[in-house]
Amino acid sequence: MLKLTCLGIGLFLLLLPEPSLASADFLTLCRLFKDGTLIRYPGSCDLYIKCNDGEGTYHRCENPLVFNGNTGKCETATTANSVHCSNRCEGLDGVWKAYPTDCRHYYYCSNGEALFGGCGEGLHFDEASQSCVYEEQSSCVEFPNICEALPKTNFRDETDCSKYYECSLSGNPKSKACGKTVPYFQWTSGACALKKNVPCTAHPKSGICGTAKKPLTGYQADGGSCRGYFNCANLGIVEDLDPVWYQCPEGTFFDSTRKTCAEPTSVVCTHNRCEGRGTMLVTSSVDDCHSYYRCENGTEVAKVMCERDMFFDERIQACTFTFIEDKCCDGTKYE
Repeated sequence: MLKLTCLGIGLFLLLLPEPSLASADFLTLCRLFKDGTLIRYPGSCDLYIKCNDGEGTYHRCENPLVFNGNTGKCETATTANSVHCSNRCEGLDGVWKAYPTDCRHYYYCSNGEALFGGCGEGLHFDEASQSCVYEEQSSCVEFPNICEALPKTNFRDETDCSKYYECSLSGNPKSKACGKTVPYFQWTSGACALKKNVPCTAHPKSGICGTAKKPLTGYQADGGSCRGYFNCANLGIVEDLDPVWYQCPEGTFFDSTRKTCAEPTSVVCTHNRCEGRGTMLVTSSVDDCHSYYRCENGTEVAKVMCERDMFFDERIQACTFTFIEDKCCDGTKYE
């Protein structure tokens, strides 16, 4: 089959084969969606994916039914719900149509025949403008018109924990941002949540390295976890807009005062103090050392107050009458 290839923004013809649609593995899509989400398999009409705990399993509608992504049901085939697995160029000539399984490729329609093509590296095909555009200008996420493959829902933006995509019936996802009260998007629930309840490796970079008038350099806390920090490069009179993110080793927290990784009991942090610490009891950063968190697999599951005005000693994993004055104990005092 002829192949159309994009170099830069220009398009021209090459004789190269089209890859098989079955070669892609779309089960990983479930890392973006909450449990129970049903996704029509890209390029297929009867195959779909069911998400559970970030993992997907394949399912197929009984013949001759097709899967409707918007309703999440197997239905009788119609022209509207079968367009995704039929010839996308049928009856068309001289136009470009998005390839069903990725953002970079497309079909050129020549007298009803679909000719396979692709944009250059770092580019996405944009059906609306009939051209290749830079990735950051593209509305394509994972594959074209992703919102046509699933019910109206919200899903994760992997580049920034404070942002998410909102699906509308238009077929294109819209980028949204969580608010100050619940600043991070929790993909497992499909809603915004407290930072401490969202495992994150893509913390927002805005403002981390100061401003153009007052740039910050060196190690800076990531503002969303106890272990994470950014390294802000010294760029002279301007701030680093793209600092590199790092994590302290498990069992240690980043100390923004000393600019180093340290024992958790010496570091004030009101985010998830269980992160990287497995299953144990950990001192909270509130209540003047009178409370602690019960951790399970690195997650805070309960906050507990010591009885009879006792103090919590993380070293012995118990409440005690011995006076404890670890620096970490009162976040409101030190932060």
